[in-house]
Amino acid sequence: MSGPATVTVALNWNFERRPPHSRQATTMMDRIVAQGADVVCLTEAYDGSTGALGGHEIADRGATWSFTIDAEGFEAEPLLPQNKCTVHTVSAHMLYENKNPFQLHEPGGMLDVSNARYEQVSDTRVRVTGSVWTPRPYTMKLEGAGGGLYQTLMLVGVADPFVLENLNLFHDRMQRALTRRIERTMGDAAGKFDVSLRIYGWNAVSGRPVPDDAPPPREVGVLCVITAETQDLANQMAKACNPYFFHLPLADGIELPSYGFPWTPAEVPRGQVYEFKLNHVVEVDDPLELVRFKWIDLAAAPEAAHA
Repeated sequence: MSGPATVTVALNWNFERRPPHSRQATTMMDRIVAQGADVVCLTEAYDGSTGALGGHEIADRGATWSFTIDAEGFEAEPLLPQNKCTVHTVSAHMLYENKNPFQLHEPGGMLDVSNARYEQVSDTRVRVTGSVWTPRPYTMKLEGAGGGLYQTLMLVGVADPFVLENLNLFHDRMQRALTRRIERTMGDAAGKFDVSLRIYGWNAVSGRPVPDDAPPPREVGVLCVITAETQDLANQMAKACNPYFFHLPLADGIELPSYGFPWTPAEVPRGQVYEFKLNHVVEVDDPLELVRFKWIDLAAAPEAAHA
């Protein structure tokens, strides 16, 4: 049976981002061609997947490559004349979303480029030889996220020299004070909660301890993240902590400082925090076993083009 007269096919990159000669890409393209698709939309498809579409005309924009494959290796060159393939740009693809720059695990096997040779054969073309493909049982990655707890944020800027010279002490003292404030104010009604302080300009990015002899910064930003079971609880906790977060002294018996806050009200509800709930790999008998196709006849339902 032939397909609809006018068809749009959207291929999600998680499925189609496979080399054009791979089992899944070949199976999927065969299915599309057999249905007689007039328009094919590739959403971040694998570089070179357009070549597997045979006679279909593709409007190429961006960094789309063309591959010439032989028994020893392949050559890569861009389809747009103003672009270039270099040894650096081609070899760098092994670093994209990949923890090992020499081994790339794909659904049907593993690509090993430990002994690969990259050669600049022209200003725009690169030849690669020596890579090894090891077939393995075909797998698909399953990922899923779900809603978790809720958060409220507060932010202050600190330029107090006394605090800046003792940021590790300041962090620990502030966190204890805020945690105890919530416990005393809300008791059992607080439920499960967490108070996190992240000092930007100190160690908020790395999270690693800073040596005691490190020079103090000129100023820091302190982000307070309060996590609770509901947004209302997180908001209440932030409001209860507000006076301490903006005025807690580094030591008892000294004047209360006033740290700088960029906005008011100071509490910013972040909403629900989503986290990974599913992260698995499943073996399948057919590469398209878990793939869903949706065919849209634009002639019969023009409004579907805007769906």
